[in-house]
Amino acid sequence: MSLIINVGVAHQKKIRDERAKTASTENLFGSWWSELDLSISKAVVKPIDRNTCESIIMEYEWLGCMPAVVWFMYGIFFDGACGGVVCYGPEYSENLGKICREQGKKGADWSKYGYEGKMILLSRGACTHWAHPHSGSFLIRRSMNLLPKKYEVVTATTDHAAGEIGTIYQACGFSYVGSMRDSNANVKSKALDRDGWLIDGKIWSARSIRARCGSTKIEDIKKHFPTVEKIPQHAKHRYFAFKGSKGAKKAHLKSILHLIKPYPKRASEGSMVTRCDSITKSSVQSTDDAPF
Repeated sequence: MSLIINVGVAHQKKIRDERAKTASTENLFGSWWSELDLSISKAVVKPIDRNTCESIIMEYEWLGCMPAVVWFMYGIFFDGACGGVVCYGPEYSENLGKICREQGKKGADWSKYGYEGKMILLSRGACTHWAHPHSGSFLIRRSMNLLPKKYEVVTATTDHAAGEIGTIYQACGFSYVGSMRDSNANVKSKALDRDGWLIDGKIWSARSIRARCGSTKIEDIKKHFPTVEKIPQHAKHRYFAFKGSKGAKKAHLKSILHLIKPYPKRASEGSMVTRCDSITKSSVQSTDDAPF
């Protein structure tokens, strides 16, 4: 039985639809992309520089900014034009869990799954309004193959506040484990029990706030962002994909087999509701939530 989630239409879907209507009037060359060969079979995925990556992330991605730390960036190109980007970086909970373990404290411990030292986070990704419909999944899978071999465990999270359920990761064959925090019997988790801070129309996480302001105390935050507003957030949901040898992928999957759940669906996609996390007042009409 799939989890049915009422999250509205994905942010990137809204932006792509809007840009499709207005982009041609905002440049001297009109709909220049209409002249490109958008055949997915001819698309090229390759490393890109930060400026190329940032230009698309800033325009289409929910957070509207690059991650604090980026290790690798890749783009998908059609006739030399970049139609989408993805970036990878550290899975912060991996290092935090290691520190907690060394200090005898509780925390995320990926070593019990055999993942420590092998993890990497797919932290941002977005495609333009004109790119081929399958650009996102093509870019993710091809870029994963370009990562250094030691990164055998690729993880990604979805944010209900952005209208995401992870359709793109489902299309790529990732395994879904949901919110590991919600599934932890030792954590008294409930809906909207995480803190977020709304700054200039974007939601910042506790980690990002600490990195920028030194703490999550509202008085400290207001020194940097006087108009900040604290808002409740859902726990993020997580997906995994594995690379490497056939044996390595099998072993990594086996480690979380007990955590894997059926793919979640948007509220309008199914009729068997197991839980509904309603975070929007509007009715759901679209099933296209792909974050890319």
